[in-house]
Amino acid sequence: MPKYIPIIGLEVHVELKTNSKMFCACPNSPDRELPNTHICEICLAHPGTLPLPNKAAIEATVKIAKAIGCRVNEYSKFDRKHYFYPDLPKAYQISQYDLPIGEHGGIKLEFLPGKNHRDTAKVGITRIHLEEDTAKLTHGNDGSTLVDFNRAGVPLAEIVSDPDVQSALEAKTYCQELQTILRYLEVSDADMEKGHMRCEANISIQEEGKFEIVDGVVKPIGDYQLNNKVEVKNINSFRAVEKAIEYETIRQTELIQKGESWGPETRGWNDEKGQTVLQRVKESAADYRYFPEPDIPPFHPLKIAPVSHLPEMPGARRSRFHSEYGFSWADAQILTADKDWANFTEEVYSELLNWINDLKNSNLKTTENSSTQLAKLAGGYLTTKLAGAMAERKIDIKILKIKPENFAELVALVFTNRLNSTNAQKVLAEMLDSNTDIDPTHIMEEKGYGQIDDEDQLSAVVDEVIKNNPTQVEQFKAGKEPLMQFLKGMVMKATEGSADPAVAEKLLREKLK
Repeated sequence: MPKYIPIIGLEVHVELKTNSKMFCACPNSPDRELPNTHICEICLAHPGTLPLPNKAAIEATVKIAKAIGCRVNEYSKFDRKHYFYPDLPKAYQISQYDLPIGEHGGIKLEFLPGKNHRDTAKVGITRIHLEEDTAKLTHGNDGSTLVDFNRAGVPLAEIVSDPDVQSALEAKTYCQELQTILRYLEVSDADMEKGHMRCEANISIQEEGKFEIVDGVVKPIGDYQLNNKVEVKNINSFRAVEKAIEYETIRQTELIQKGESWGPETRGWNDEKGQTVLQRVKESAADYRYFPEPDIPPFHPLKIAPVSHLPEMPGARRSRFHSEYGFSWADAQILTADKDWANFTEEVYSELLNWINDLKNSNLKTTENSSTQLAKLAGGYLTTKLAGAMAERKIDIKILKIKPENFAELVALVFTNRLNSTNAQKVLAEMLDSNTDIDPTHIMEEKGYGQIDDEDQLSAVVDEVIKNNPTQVEQFKAGKEPLMQFLKGMVMKATEGSADPAVAEKLLREKLK
């Protein structure tokens, strides 16, 4: 039986975070509650109005193009894309067609090891162009439709990928990586749930070995007839990206197995029903009757926006966190997914390195693996302990009161065995719940959370544990080694987690000889 391969290309629309709209001075506030309040004659396409391009929007698009490896064209222009729909007051959209701002880039994707996907993938970028957004339609249950023009004219960057995506997981990962890049650049909030970032997927199923992809175009081999691609719209979350593509891939495969065919069509994703539904026959470029926008002259993007510097991008930062700091790939992915988290991590680790250097210059023992052990400990405390406690309290990293140096001190206290994991979480909770930033050492000393490693002090506790657990003691002496963990746990319980586990075990073994 033939094997069928999903061929997926993605079109992502991004609302740019500029002060004003694309071609007028109206505030760029598409989420404003009061409809039709940030509009003007240009937004509504009154006769005689002239559009004036937004320089900040062009600069943002150039930044995105460079960040995703595109060649920024020396010469670009705007075009009119014609179609009639209630959300388009001019009956055409000012967009770009044959001379976009950027072309021929790519985004590298990295995945945690798994059986059903590649470890890495390179998704080519066909183009990135700039256009104006449409108005927002609200459909009522009575069949009525309301139009809000607050969104009409908002600057919109469209990023079109090559058909390089091979699975629903890769599509979701691509969108997540793109969102992270946009947020690092600070050109968009890229919130899919709020419509700042919208994804449309072009999906087709082709027989393995019967096609090839040349310069971003799927071409048949020999007399093979390509199956038509389907565009899926109304995808408003990363989960929906994955679910919609999975559903459409299965649907098309089943049609082929039944001997059925379909034409080029646009389908919408129904999140409640978990399926795609037919919307219309898909248009071609010829249907839009593109021609150059006569009211806006051609322009040179790099002369308008000579972007010379970009921040470190997520992929590069992720690699550096792994190679330079020693974080695992999983921790590095989590810690670089948000720019503010990554910045916090940088500062925490800088302070931790100072602690390590102090240890090397003191009488405390360090090993060649100290840096690796520290990275593992710090990664766990950042991604699990701190992030988990913040999630419980609904605290965002942007408003976190704990300073990086104090969090680094907390990790260092654990690393140097001055504070055990149980009590460290108590200290962390007090740091988060306090109205001010508190030194963890101060909390540890005030509450008596410090780790007890004094043998004389622990000896009486160990004696009491041995006395109160005669059955387990006899079984341990009879050769049941796992019971050492039980007895050691009793010592930890008796000291409210403050005993040094290594010292507790040493005393237990000496007394149970």
